[in-house]
Amino acid sequence: MKKRMLALLLAAGMTLGATACAPKQSAGQSSGNPNGSGSGSTQNTPADPGEPQFGGTLRATINGDPTSLDYMIVNVEQEQIPASHIFETAIALDASGNPWPGVCNFTFENNVLTLTVREGVTFHNGDPCTIQDVEASFKRWTENVSAAKKQIAAHMSSAEVSGDSFVITFSDPAPVAVNTIAAYDNGLVILPKSLCEKYPDSKLADADCIGTGPYKFVEHLPDRYVKLERYDAYVPSGNTEATGMAAPRMAYADELYFYPVGDKTARITGVQTGEYDIGIGVPSNMMEQLSADPNLEVVTRDLGIFACMIFNNAQGPCTDKNLRNAILACLNMDDLMLAAQGSADLYRLNPGYMMTSSRWYVEESLGKYNNPDLDKAKEYLDASSYNGESLTFITTKEYDYFYKTALLVAESVKPIGIKIDVQMYDNSTLKEYRDDPTKYDIFSGGLGDKADPTQVVFLNPEWAGFWDNAEKDRLVEQLAQETDFDARYAIWTDICKLIYEEVPNITFGERINPIVYRSNVHNIFDTKEKYYWNTWLS
Repeated sequence: MKKRMLALLLAAGMTLGATACAPKQSAGQSSGNPNGSGSGSTQNTPADPGEPQFGGTLRATINGDPTSLDYMIVNVEQEQIPASHIFETAIALDASGNPWPGVCNFTFENNVLTLTVREGVTFHNGDPCTIQDVEASFKRWTENVSAAKKQIAAHMSSAEVSGDSFVITFSDPAPVAVNTIAAYDNGLVILPKSLCEKYPDSKLADADCIGTGPYKFVEHLPDRYVKLERYDAYVPSGNTEATGMAAPRMAYADELYFYPVGDKTARITGVQTGEYDIGIGVPSNMMEQLSADPNLEVVTRDLGIFACMIFNNAQGPCTDKNLRNAILACLNMDDLMLAAQGSADLYRLNPGYMMTSSRWYVEESLGKYNNPDLDKAKEYLDASSYNGESLTFITTKEYDYFYKTALLVAESVKPIGIKIDVQMYDNSTLKEYRDDPTKYDIFSGGLGDKADPTQVVFLNPEWAGFWDNAEKDRLVEQLAQETDFDARYAIWTDICKLIYEEVPNITFGERINPIVYRSNVHNIFDTKEKYYWNTWLS
């Protein structure tokens, strides 16, 4: 039955009837292999486009409609992508996780972090960015963002303006302070002081999305588009040697639209017809056809996203770790990732939560990852308090790998007598329900690779899934205080072992994402983060 389900899931992706064809892999990139490299690869090699050009309208797609564009607060991709073009963090991280100036220049010596506003930075309303704006943003951030509370506020003795600087003094070693401030997810975003005071503990209204980024907000028509336009007064950083998010940002397009398109096939066929310029998440069976189209370019990118399922650790039957272990012991990760991605060339097996290319990659899983054993699963189940009730697994079709893996998990646990009720919702409802422990036993997720393991989201007991564990908290605190990399790596390894003892969630593997874009689009992102500054049209 499970094999039949896998065949049906694969067939469901073949909407155009094309033969599945894998993109060419770069040297050293081994898909379906935990030892593969982390570099992206291309199917077609675009011709040299010449010098960048200003002008035109760039039309990108996102998976769903944003409920908010408050970049300091939001943590869902369809919100972060457009918001990151409007707002900027005080410090930026390059593609290797090294810090560079963002809105602010900085120094960090002897547990003292000093921020000064970079020359020429202004908000989209024309006002100069001042150190008082930085101070107000810091206050809002440390009062509303969990990572800021735990990694910054809990370890500082003071934070105050001194002349033209904002000085944060830590009472304890704070090796992750800079990375926390610079994080793509809920970093220290700099807002006007007036907005921090207007929205001290609530999300910005769209009309008040005033940032310092290369594009400024114009309008958001729900379920239709988010429209941005170039901010002509933007002054790029001087980080000419930096990569990724830390490199200088140029707004080449006059206008930048983000269209919410939940259906993957509609998203990609929209790029084929010219309705959109860029689509992420190409069905594997469409690769050959798209690659043969002279109007299109097809590339793959390692976006550091792990297909996974997260248990409700707060209440209900899945609070029993024996039940969680029983489910893990039923799962063949190759089958699940093949269902998720449609091709063995579009994933890597990975038991952890950092990319195989990351210096933080840990292979340890206590022998439990991708080791299906129904006899062992039955032992765990017999030791559990499970009494045959149906487990509610909430998911969405807006990320097709969510619902495909949810269906296959439900089939995989049937042989040992576990019942799972897979319930489909739109992504906004899924996001709402996952924060309510009365709504589910399991939910689908796509966890992201981080610059530092302290930023792995489910380590926060307040995050959806609500994994509250004293030993985990002790190790995370120790990790946040330690400065030596080797010692930190050993602590992170202990955390990974604890994860496989407790199984608060299950990762299936690391996704590789095909992207298609029109051939007149040049210089798209080559990082985990998806952004379209520095992208231009010919």
